[in-house]
Amino acid sequence: MAEVSLEYREEVATSTGNGAWYLLIPVVAIAIGFLAFKCVNREPPVLNTPSGMLHELCRAHRIGSAGRTLLERIVEEAEIQHPAIVCIGESQFEKAVEKARPMIKYTRKQESTLGTLRRKLFA
Repeated sequence: MAEVSLEYREEVATSTGNGAWYLLIPVVAIAIGFLAFKCVNREPPVLNTPSGMLHELCRAHRIGSAGRTLLERIVEEAEIQHPAIVCIGESQFEKAVEKARPMIKYTRKQESTLGTLRRKLFA
């Protein structure tokens, strides 16, 4: 009886998650294509504009957004044509800060940010 029952046993094919591969492969292919597109079509840094040069100098000196916006405001209020001039030397920076002082009226936080800017730019 045991020998006869072995001959008539049905074999059932089991699937072990092969359906997930059919979904995963296109998703991975699309993600790789998207990343390749982003790498090829990224914008170059804008260095030939006055504000672009200031942004690049802020990035080089690791100045955050609060410091950068304060620098931009100082340059705007001091009416400096080329914003990167404030990064040349401490005397240029101090002239711009003092020229903009009546219009900006620095708060305590801004004074602290100015100290951080002085340290990062000229130390």
